[in-house]
Amino acid sequence: MSKTNPNDGIVLGIHDRPTFGQWVGLSIQHLFAMFGSTVLVPLMVGMDPSIALFSSGVGTLMYILITRGKIPAYMGSSFSFITVMAALMKGAGYPAIAQGVVAVGVVYLIVA
Repeated sequence: MSKTNPNDGIVLGIHDRPTFGQWVGLSIQHLFAMFGSTVLVPLMVGMDPSIALFSSGVGTLMYILITRGKIPAYMGSSFSFITVMAALMKGAGYPAIAQGVVAVGVVYLIVA
C-alpha cells in the first residue's frame, strides 16, 4: 500500500500565477459559472438582471482596487437571501431590498 501525496492533481499552488493559456481557460470557466448565478438570482426574485450585473461589476472593481489585485475574486449574487428578497419584492419593493442589501453589506464589512 503506497502513501498518496495530498498535493497530487493540484495545478497551481497558493502563490503561483497561471500561464496565459491557463488564465484564459480559467477565466472562461469562471465567466460561465458566475454569469449564470448573477443573472439567475435577480430573475428568481423578480428584479432586472442588469442591476445585479452592474452591481457585481462595481463590487468586483472596488475589491480589486482595495486588495491591489493580490486576491482575485468575483463579487456576485448570493442565493442566501432569495426567500427574503422575493417576499420583500411582493410587499415593499425595491427600497426594502436596497436597505436590506446595504445592511448586510455593512455587517459583512464589520465581520471582515
